[in-house]
Order: sequence, then structure tokens, then C-alpha cells
Amino acid sequence: MLWLSNTFHYSTKYTLNSFHHSNNYNTLNAFHHSTNYNTLNAFHHSNNCNTLNSFHHSNDYNTLNAFHHSNDYNTLNSFHHSNDYNTLNSFHHSNDYNTLNSFHHSNDYNTLNAFHHSSDYNTLNAFHHSYNCHTLNYFHHSSIVYNETDYDGYCYTGYCDKSCRVVTTGQPCHIHPPHPPPVVCLTVYGPKENGESWMVSNCTQGTCLNGSVSLDHWPCPAPKPVVCANNFAAIKVLDDDGCCSHYECQCICYGWGDPHYVTFDGTYYGLQGNCSYWLVKEISPTYNFSVMIDDDFCGAADGLSCPQSITVFYKSYNIFITQKEINSTFTNQISVNGWHVSPAYQNGDFRITTTGIDTVLVIPKIGAKITFAGLIFSITLPYSKFGNNTWGQCGTCDNNRTDDCMLPNGKIDASCPNMAHEWHTDSNCQQPPPTPTTTPTPDTCNTSICEIIESSVFEACHKVVDYRPFVEACEFDVCHMHINHVGCISLQTYAEVCALAGVCIDWRSSTKGLCVHTCPRPKVYQPCGPPVEPTCDSWYNQKFISTVNEFRAMDTVEMEGCFCPSGTILLSSASDECVPTCEICRLANGKWKEANATWTEGCKACICEEDTLQVTCRNVSCPAPPPVSCEEPGQVKVTHTVGCCQEDKCECDVKQCSGVVPSCPVGYTLHTTVGVCCSNHSCEPIPGVCVFNHRQYQVGDSVPMKSCEKCLCSPRINASSLQNIIECQPLQCDAHCPVGYEYQLSLTQCCGQCVQVGCVVALPNSTHALKPGTIWSPAWNPCVKFECVKIGNHFITVEAKTVCPAYDPAECIPGTETVAPDGCCHTCIHKGQPCSVGSTAVTVESQGCHSKEVVNVTSCAGACGTFTFYSNKMRALQHTCSCCQEVATSERQIQLSCSDSTEISYSYTHIEACACLDTDCSVVRRGQISSPVTKSRRRRR
Repeated sequence: MLWLSNTFHYSTKYTLNSFHHSNNYNTLNAFHHSTNYNTLNAFHHSNNCNTLNSFHHSNDYNTLNAFHHSNDYNTLNSFHHSNDYNTLNSFHHSNDYNTLNSFHHSNDYNTLNAFHHSSDYNTLNAFHHSYNCHTLNYFHHSSIVYNETDYDGYCYTGYCDKSCRVVTTGQPCHIHPPHPPPVVCLTVYGPKENGESWMVSNCTQGTCLNGSVSLDHWPCPAPKPVVCANNFAAIKVLDDDGCCSHYECQCICYGWGDPHYVTFDGTYYGLQGNCSYWLVKEISPTYNFSVMIDDDFCGAADGLSCPQSITVFYKSYNIFITQKEINSTFTNQISVNGWHVSPAYQNGDFRITTTGIDTVLVIPKIGAKITFAGLIFSITLPYSKFGNNTWGQCGTCDNNRTDDCMLPNGKIDASCPNMAHEWHTDSNCQQPPPTPTTTPTPDTCNTSICEIIESSVFEACHKVVDYRPFVEACEFDVCHMHINHVGCISLQTYAEVCALAGVCIDWRSSTKGLCVHTCPRPKVYQPCGPPVEPTCDSWYNQKFISTVNEFRAMDTVEMEGCFCPSGTILLSSASDECVPTCEICRLANGKWKEANATWTEGCKACICEEDTLQVTCRNVSCPAPPPVSCEEPGQVKVTHTVGCCQEDKCECDVKQCSGVVPSCPVGYTLHTTVGVCCSNHSCEPIPGVCVFNHRQYQVGDSVPMKSCEKCLCSPRINASSLQNIIECQPLQCDAHCPVGYEYQLSLTQCCGQCVQVGCVVALPNSTHALKPGTIWSPAWNPCVKFECVKIGNHFITVEAKTVCPAYDPAECIPGTETVAPDGCCHTCIHKGQPCSVGSTAVTVESQGCHSKEVVNVTSCAGACGTFTFYSNKMRALQHTCSCCQEVATSERQIQLSCSDSTEISYSYTHIEACACLDTDCSVVRRGQISSPVTKSRRRRR
């Protein structure tokens, strides 16, 4: 750093010594610098101006630059420099002007003339105030900071007052002769007379003796040790007089799991409830403070419940803390009087911070500290403020466990779970189910996770916090929830209670991945991290980390959480982004760039300036575009933006093209010759096609050109039209007709057609034609007869099958066997089998159609009384003949299925009964056999 000399600029435009006032002091000569000029004590001169540096007075002290001379300008300048050297009250003379600048104070260091740079202004002499006075070196209360003369007969003395401000007094210097030592003591409480006493602190009294301060300290007895019922170490607390101290127990209540509670005095109990309850209330309202918890069933089969949220009431504040699952990660949600807030958050009464796992609320005024981590909570209160004045589920903080189960009516219940339910906030809250039995036998559940609490992992905490309730709770949870990782809650709670006691434990790494905590990337898990993670936001760091105040004093415990990896720092409290350095420029889109990084945004080239950490963007420079000549027909010059620069291109505008696109007739296609922009169009014959009657035909296609000629599109091409030629030949008529049809000429068609003239009987091995009215029987099957019947223009074939009666030669009288004249049926004279109805299973056929199923066709068969005898009366042979014939019949119909998937109806005669009927006996000549008449019944097909 260079010295800033008292260079005085004379002008009629600039103001003199811009004074800044704050509370009870004036900071003179705050200089602001811009890129154009630096004004250090820029005094504005006028002809008779003797009003430089106005005078500021107060009851106890005089401000800097309190000038007592009018002829010349005497201003004492104290320049403070950092980096290379610091000189306090170094007075520089230039002409007659001497200026005195104010001092800078901070906690750890003071860099006078701290320059704050921006794009427009740089401010010199920025004043920083805190509790201790530091002007390069450290100065304590009532210390003399400087005692100097202006070399013009006036002396100035500056000392550090109680509020860490430099108070200046001025008086004429008396060098000749020297005065005796002053009898007034300059203190932070103002000047004190000789012999005057005052309280410097709660334990120290100051006395002014001949200009010197004598300090007397009051002795304090050794504080008596205290044994705390909750097994936490007692803490040393100042007495009411603020001088001596004594030991007090800490009021610490915490809960976890389903849930398990430990009262302020260390009583452990469990509660399964589904309501909102008062954890802490004041018996005698003093600080307007209370805490409410909301429990809900958390899925166990036997009705176990878990903490869902807590609400802290303080003064007019309603502070609500809960957890919600966002993107598969449980995140703490905080609201104050219904308004969502994000940690770190601080106002004049409380501070809220988070590590990503735990949310911590501290209220310094009453010394309260509340933590919440989903299923875990803790409440820490000072005994000095809340001793013997709390009740609720956390019990009474009085270092006595016997009254921990106090009911709202002041009575003591023998059961803390019963007591806990009575502290519900809703009168409609139902009584919880009975407390589940103690932990099941070890063979029913695996409690190995709980053994870690007793292991060497937590050994450092065993002497500080009793681990047995946590082991019991862990085994209870694991064995009732039947989920091993639920035991992690007890381990986490024990670790947090250990942290409250000042012992930080790295325990998750010993659970073999069962209790691993996954942090949102890029953050990583740390078992012992700071309560507030540093960021690149200096204002944030100053407020929540650097500033030593009542909030910071209560927020010092290391806790587990999610933090930026080593070598990186959190960009801001509102993001989870970790950056390698804070020397970055923040972009409008929330991203960042390192110093000296360059990039492009649209048509601007940007750089993160190293000196100012500001983004500077400039338009991208473009080269001169090359000349473009658009001379082809239809071309026009068009300017395009390519990237960030413009360039000219030749493009086609069809409106600039001449010519009409023709509509081509059938057989022709549009042929286009493409130029740079415009096209030439013509109609050209389509190769391989013929055209007739405005239709297009391919080579080989039949063309309906002439009625009695066959025309085809030939491969030959017409030389003039360049289209294929249609060739025609007389149509060749096919006069061959199938059986039953004959060829007949047509008066309207070129060719005749085959016309049916008879019935067609299609048999497996042959086809036979029948004229109408004729009957035909195949030689190989005399039992089937076909008759042709013409009905209108339709020829119908009727098939008749003769069904022969059952014939068994063994049943015939030898010599009586005979065959019917048509050669179909065999008959004989049976040996006496009576006449009866017989049946034969046949498939009925007609017109090529068949019955779907076998049909039982009935017949009459059997022996009848037939004999010949000689009659004496008639003097001749008498013949008596009888025939086995039907005596009762019926008509039946069946459906026949045809090959074309159609069906026709078919009827036949069914014999119901047979009997022997008399018949005429014919005379048979010798050598002949008389046979009965056999009747066949026809069926139409």
C-alpha cells in the first residue's frame, strides 16, 4: 500500500470533508473514489472560507477535527495503511492544512483506509466498529489511543471508551513550563476526578488516584460441584451479581423413534400416541415459551408412533419444523408464523441453522436450544431460567426424577406414559393403545445394530452420556418394527446427545452401510461439521460465522451433516453448489464462472474480470463480408445472420422466374430441367404405355378398343407420337362345352355361350348327361336310378336309390333265392322269420349333396303264409299268397349339405309298421320262379 498524502484540491465545485454520523460519534473524511478521481480531504477553498471541518460536540467527548483556530486551517490527518506498514497519527504538513481522519475498529484487525471497490466508487476510511477497540494494535477499554499535538499549540488526546469508540479531547498545549501530572483520569466511563471510584465490571472496582486508575478485584469462592440426575455434566454459570460463578445442571430433554422420551432429569419412557402434545410449558409463565410435538402412527403392526413435527412458541412467534421427502431425500421444512424460511435465518430474537440433517433453533435471550431431525428432537434449557418451572412430557427440570411424571393438575402419576398422554393439546385426542411389551426374546429379531452403541465406537461418550436407554430403545424399535435399519435412529440420537455433551462420534461408517446417509450431490457426509457452513457470501459469513455474539455463542457444537467436499466451498446458503474458489463471477442464470474465464453469450464475448469479479461482455467483432454477385435468373441477394455476424447469400425467388408449368395429358409426364433458380417444363411421353379413351395401359394390358377383337398394348412404338401401339386381332371363340351343355350363338355378343340342355350326373369315375324325362342307372349300381326333370329353365337331377330288404341266404329256403329284374335286390323265401320292420344305415345323396349324418332307412322283411293245395271242391290247385308289406308310413325331411356351403331339404318315406298282406298268386311255368312285385320309391335330388 502507498501513503495517501494530503493533496488538497481547490475548486468551487467539490464539497469539503463529507462527514458521516452514526449514533454517538462522527467519522470524518470518508473519501469515495471512482474511476475518474480520488479525493482525499478534498477541501474547497474560497476567499474568506474559514469553515473547514465543522465541529461536533457531545457531553463526554469531542469528535475528531475539532478545530479551535480560525486564521489558518489546522486539520490533523491520521493515515492508516495495511499490507506494508501502518502508521498511527502520522501528521503531514502541506502548506497550512493538516487533517485528522477517524480510526477503524474491528474484532481481529483494523485496516485503516479500507478501500471498497466497485465499478463506480471506492470508499476510503470505511469505519468498522465492534466490542474491542483496535487501531492497528489492540486497545482495551479506557486505554489511551494517541496523545499528539498539531504543532500549532493545540494538543489532542484519544482514548477507547466502553462502546469501543475513540473519544477525542483537545486543549491548548503547555510546553513551557511543564504542568504537573493531571489529576483527572480519562476512562471509558468518561473523565473521573481524583479519588473517584466506579465499577469497571461485576467483579472489579476502579479508582482514580492522581491521574492513574487503580483496579480492585473481588475474590470468589470455589464453586461447589453438583451431581445431575440426567447424568449430563454440570456447567459453570455466573451468579446474579455477574461476578462469581456456580455449577448448574443442564435441562436437556430429547426423544426419538416410536417415540422414546428422556425427560429433563433423565427419566426414560416410551409413548405410542397419535396426537399433538405439549413437550414443554412454563408452570408460571415468564418467557412466553412452550414447545409442542405432533406424533403419528408410523406403520408398525402394533400401533407404534413417531414424531412428525415440533412447534416452538416464543413471544409472538410460531416456529414450525418438520421433514418432507423431496426427490427421494428427506428435507427439513421451517416456517415462522406461517411463512416459509430457509436456514440460516436470524432475526433479533432467534437463529435457525441446518447441517442438512439437523435443524437447530437457538433463542439467546432465554438460552433455549431446540434441534429436530425428523424422528429425533432435543430441547436444551438453562436451569437458571427454567429450573422448577417446566412441565409437560419433558417433565419438571429440578434435578429430581421423582416428579418427572407430573400431570397437568400438578399431581404425580406413577406411569410416565400415562402422564404423557394427558399433555395432549386436543381434548378429543383418544387414549393411546397399551404400551407394547418389552423387547421380545433375542431369537425373534436381530439386534446386532444396537450392539454398536455399547461398542468402542461410542466409547468416548460412554462416560458422558448413559448409553443404556438408547440400547433398550434400539432393541425395542428393531423387534417391533421388524426392520433392522430402524435401529439407526437410536444410534443417531445417541450420537447427537453426545455432540451436545461435546463429544463428536463418527459412527455411520461402523454400520456396514445400514445407516448410510446420502447427501445431495455434490455435498458429502461429514460426521463432525460446523453448525453453519461457510459460503462465498461474505455478508452471510460475517453474520452467521465471524461475528461473535450471543447467537454464535450458542451455536458452536459440531454436528453431522452434508457439507461441500474438501477443497471446495459452498457458493451460497440458498444453493447446494460447491465451488473451488470464491474468486468467481455470478451469472444471472444462477451459475458462475472463475476469474479470467471467458465464454460467449449470444453475440457477446464475456470475461470474468479478475480484479473486480464482474462480468464484462463485448459484442463479437465480425470480419467484412465478401462481395456476392447474384446473376443467375431468379436469384436475389439476401442478408442472413450466421452466428453473430451477417453475410450475403444468393437465394432463389420463384416470382422472378418466367414460364408456366403445363398440365400434361394422359400418357405424358412433366419433364423439368432445373437451373440455379428457375426450371424449364415440358410434357414428354411416358415410355412403355398405350393411351386409349383417356386411359393409360401398360405393355401387355388388354385394351377394350373393339368388341369382337382382342386388343393389347404392344411393345411397338409409334414414331410420331412416341407412344406404344395398340394391336388388335379377331376374337377366337371357344365352342367347346362340357357334358350337358351345347354351344349356342349370341345375337348381342361376339361369341356364343354354352347353354345347359340336360341334367348332368357327376359320378366319381364319369359324368353322364340326361335329357329331360329320361331315367338312367349306372351299370355298376343298378340300385340307383337318375331321372332328369326340367322345371322352368332349370334342369334338376332326381336320384332314386332302391333300398333292399335284409338278405341272408342262410335264412332262405334253399332253391328260392332270386334277383329282382332290375338286378338290384336279392330275395328268397325265408325259413319262417316273421314279417317285421328292419332298418339300414345309409348316407342319402341328391344333386351332389349329402346328408350330414347316417340315416336309418326302414324296410319290411319276413316270411308270410304262402302255400298251394288241391281243392276237391274246385277240382283244382288252390294258391294262397301273402306278402310282407308296409301298413303304416310317414314322410320325413332331412337337410343335405352341398359343396358350395348351401343346404337343401330332402324328404323320404319312413316305414312305421309291416304286415303280411294277401296278394295274387301267378301261375309259374316249369322252370320259372315267381317273384313278388318290388316297388321302388323315388327321391328328388
